[in-house]
Amino acid sequence: IMNTTKIIKEISLEEFKDIISKYKGKIEINTHALDHLSDAQRKLFKEQSLIDTLLRENPRGIGLQRNGRYATFYRRNWGFLRIILEIKYSKLEIITFINTETMPNLKRLENGK
Repeated sequence: IMNTTKIIKEISLEEFKDIISKYKGKIEINTHALDHLSDAQRKLFKEQSLIDTLLRENPRGIGLQRNGRYATFYRRNWGFLRIILEIKYSKLEIITFINTETMPNLKRLENGK
């Protein structure tokens, strides 16, 4: 089975910022993005905060997954917020997000490992 979420290429911050500015007013959240949250978490969670993160923060790392989606990693005091994005037609869609303790080493991708 091919690992479609495997990161195959590091994306530069400049390239990522170009994508964000291009789709600035067209960022949407997939209806399933919040599925893994409990009702209590969902009440506390503001969808706009995910969009604000994309617009205002520079990710620590950006990778292109084999499935064509972007994995972005934002530093948090507990680890990283990983947001998965996909360009769909004329919009940028947040597919899902995950809290994770670590971020993959994207630099080693350039060495073909």
